[in-house]
Amino acid sequence: MLSNGKMDICYNVQTAVDSKYKLITEYEVTNKANDMNQITPMAEKVLDILEVEKIKVTADAGYAGVSDITAAVQLGVEAHVADTDCHICIPAEEEEQTEIIPPDKGRCVYVKDRNIALCPMGKVLYPKHYNREKGEAVFYSSPACRTCRHRCTKEKRGFRYRFVMSESDFKTDYDDKDLFIRQVHIKPKKEIYEQRKSLSEHPFGTVKRAMDGGYCLTKGKRKITGEFSLIFLVYNLKRVINILGTKKLIEMIRLRACPA
Repeated sequence: MLSNGKMDICYNVQTAVDSKYKLITEYEVTNKANDMNQITPMAEKVLDILEVEKIKVTADAGYAGVSDITAAVQLGVEAHVADTDCHICIPAEEEEQTEIIPPDKGRCVYVKDRNIALCPMGKVLYPKHYNREKGEAVFYSSPACRTCRHRCTKEKRGFRYRFVMSESDFKTDYDDKDLFIRQVHIKPKKEIYEQRKSLSEHPFGTVKRAMDGGYCLTKGKRKITGEFSLIFLVYNLKRVINILGTKKLIEMIRLRACPA
């Protein structure tokens, strides 16, 4: 993985931690150097594990990809991510469409299931070509920009939106039929995202310092995933023992294994 400007043998471990007991609900070992586009995959798993329809999620500015946040919101996630105070346009049902107002802070959104991008004014930007050097798909629509009343670029060919994806995922096919647009304001609540450090950093600090888990003992993503599975299992057990006590934990395990 690219780490601090050089290639190194390391992994980026993602965790979802509950705010009440600091238990690790889900985790994933990745070899991606940044945290972009990690909210939706984790949130989807957590919704399934907890068997709920809605959750609140907070994360730092490293997760501030609006396309990822938009996908999470459509799953039932209330996202509070630092550095995301902006207006976006998203697909909606016909009765949900709203009037588009020129925003002060607007950002584009990539709509994966339609393979299009929506600019802050609700204009559809189409997949045009792939930049291999930067690993980006380029979306734009010259006619849409020429007729837009909110001039956000001086580029003659119109505003160009670049979205990071693998070349194998890039396609020029798209679906813009029966598309209704809703403009929404994403603004994280400060009192929620300020909890992030005491949530996500708490388990990592315990694992690295109190449990001497600062280094991996195996190699390869599959083995590392298994190693962290054991580490986080031990962490959760230690937390539950501190919360419930050993006797209560054993009682609950027996009840779960042999329900009446």
